[in-house]
Amino acid sequence: MKPRALCVLLLAAGTGLYAQEGNSDNPFEDHDDQGGKVHVMPNPDRIGAHRDASMLAPPHQGTAVYPASYGSGNLIDHGGLEIPNASFQPIYWNTSVAHSASTSMGYANLESQIGAFASAFSDSANWDNSTTDDFAIVQQYGSHSSIAASLMKQPDFVDSQSTYSRFKDSQIQTYLTNLFNAHKLAANSSVLYGIYFPAGMQVCLQGGCSCSSFCGYHSHFTYGSTQIKYAVFPYPNCRGCSISGLSAADMLTIVSSHEIREAVTDPGDFNTNAWYDGSGYEADDKCAWHNLYQMSNGGFWVQPEYSNGGTATASGFTATYPGPGCIVPNR
Repeated sequence: MKPRALCVLLLAAGTGLYAQEGNSDNPFEDHDDQGGKVHVMPNPDRIGAHRDASMLAPPHQGTAVYPASYGSGNLIDHGGLEIPNASFQPIYWNTSVAHSASTSMGYANLESQIGAFASAFSDSANWDNSTTDDFAIVQQYGSHSSIAASLMKQPDFVDSQSTYSRFKDSQIQTYLTNLFNAHKLAANSSVLYGIYFPAGMQVCLQGGCSCSSFCGYHSHFTYGSTQIKYAVFPYPNCRGCSISGLSAADMLTIVSSHEIREAVTDPGDFNTNAWYDGSGYEADDKCAWHNLYQMSNGGFWVQPEYSNGGTATASGFTATYPGPGCIVPNR
């Protein structure tokens, strides 16, 4: 996928499933079971994030800019295409995850909270430093494809798959391919397919498995002539991917905000590279697990987005963005 350093950790002794494959200074990368590079959101412990009040953005007025915690320098345009008119389709592996009651703010189940978040994440207006610019901040990276301010939510798809103890990335690609072949989902290069897995089901990459190693990732594969972008969201019922006081749905909106923005700004479309910094860190990597905040629109928990800052003509308009740094919108 991306020509960057591989990060693979050795799983606990005795598993016999995965081997260490060298060292890396980028913990946000791993390999799938077919050898392809995958961009992960490692759990907080793996990257040394403090599990205390410093993970949450302090009260403030106006737009807040915080220093990046990871990577080096601003994001660099590597010439690849961004997703111009992105939409997001939540896919629930089975009713066990869709109907999970680990929610907040009065939502009846996880499906309803994730759906409300996906609808509220974008205010469908070009970036103007408003209180609801949680998604539109990425428009500054629309250099080769104009990134739309909107993020359309596609209909939920709730499946009835069995809960397996472990699952591999190649099996996820096969699963999506079967859904396309059966016309249960339409294959579209502008859609990010977000797959939410139930409790007790780990997804494993070469460097480790969900919860012990990562909390989510995004990747892509080719279906016919269509480049499919997808994101993987294991259920966060573990210390590795949980924060005291936040529900599973809260944790999933944090991880979803990370993966959605990164898939739009660096989708790896046909193995071309778009936006990441000189050390290979994508936009949300640089701000992972610190200054988490609640959106003004709906109160959903998300993470900041990295902004290069300054005046940029991108996505069809010219604007001056705050930064450089991790942005918590005007509140």
